[in-house]
Amino acid sequence: MRFSHQVLYRFTLRQSPLLLAALAAATLHATAQVNPPLTLAAANFAFKDTSGEAKDQTADHARRLQALNEAIRQGLAQNTKIKTAALSCQNDKCNAAEPGLEALAADAKKAGANHLLFGEVHKMSTLVGWIKYAMVDLNQNAPVCERTLSYRGDNDQAWQHAAKFAVRDIERNCLNKES
Repeated sequence: MRFSHQVLYRFTLRQSPLLLAALAAATLHATAQVNPPLTLAAANFAFKDTSGEAKDQTADHARRLQALNEAIRQGLAQNTKIKTAALSCQNDKCNAAEPGLEALAADAKKAGANHLLFGEVHKMSTLVGWIKYAMVDLNQNAPVCERTLSYRGDNDQAWQHAAKFAVRDIERNCLNKES
């Protein structure tokens, strides 16, 4: 039996919202099964100072580093494309150097994360610093991205600006690869 073009057209027109909804639901379900939502655990960034400055700024740097870590976590938590998971080791040494990447990865998986972010702030000189970070896919055991950013200044404002810039850079260069 052959259907006329008019019958097919009327059927398609009447059923198109229903068909579109069914197709959209099936596509979303299939996509969700293939690509689980990105759940990110962010470790603290480590700190290294090779500036050789005579003045002891250990307390200032520790305070700034803590603020930078908090700003990065808060900035990423505002991104609607990801869920964040808290590591159980959220203390001063919860970074790639201590307890180490294996322990961080295990902690991140235990927290329900499928991605881990870690990094280091490196103060090169009085005015120049670097933020190095990497994100790994814990399910694939593979790097997603690795970046080095530079920033200028060694005061609260410079470190906060660097943290905000790092969040935007992570979103642009790491999260967009995963979406």
